[in-house]
Amino acid sequence: MRTVGLLLLSLFLVGCQVTPTKESSNSQVINFTNKTNLDATNILVETMAKKGFQVKKLSPSQFRVDYDGSHFIMEPRLVPGGLSRIVVSRLFGVKEEYRHSPELFVMIVSLNRNLNFAKFSMLPENKAGQIQSSITFINEELDTEEVKKFMLWMDDSLEQVRGMVAPEVLHMLQKLPAN
Repeated sequence: MRTVGLLLLSLFLVGCQVTPTKESSNSQVINFTNKTNLDATNILVETMAKKGFQVKKLSPSQFRVDYDGSHFIMEPRLVPGGLSRIVVSRLFGVKEEYRHSPELFVMIVSLNRNLNFAKFSMLPENKAGQIQSSITFINEELDTEEVKKFMLWMDDSLEQVRGMVAPEVLHMLQKLPAN
C-alpha cells in the first residue's frame, strides 16, 4: 500500500514538472520557441493588449506599453536556446534651454558609474535622455506577470534615482508626451 502511495505521489510530481504553460487572469506564459524578434514583437503586442495593457507598435521590432502613468519602449532580443531579453527604455525630455548643460552630462556619467540596474544616455541633439534596462529570461518563455512586475520595479528604481539627483538638474527635465 505504501509503495502504491509513493508511486501515485511520484506520478503527480512528475506531472507538475512537465506542465508547459500556465495561465490565469493576471498571467500568461508566452513561448518564443522558433520565433524571430519580429514575431516576438507581434506576439507581445497582441498578448499584452489582450491582458488589458495599453500597447502601441512603434516599428516592426519595437512597441510601447503605457502602464501606471509611464511609457515603456520595448524591443525583444531572442537567443534560441539561450538567455533572451526584452530591452526596456524610458525616455525623459530635456528642456530646450538645458540641452547642452554640463550638469546634465555630469549627472549621466555619475549615474552610470554608481548604479548598475540601467544604462543612462542622451539621445541625438540632446532632446531627450534614455534609461535602458532589460527583462532577461531563459528557455524562450516569458510570463506576462514578469513584464508587469519589471515595469513596476523600473518605475520604483527611477523614483529612488530621482532622490539622488540634485533638484537643479531635475528642473532641466520634462516628461515626454505620449504620441
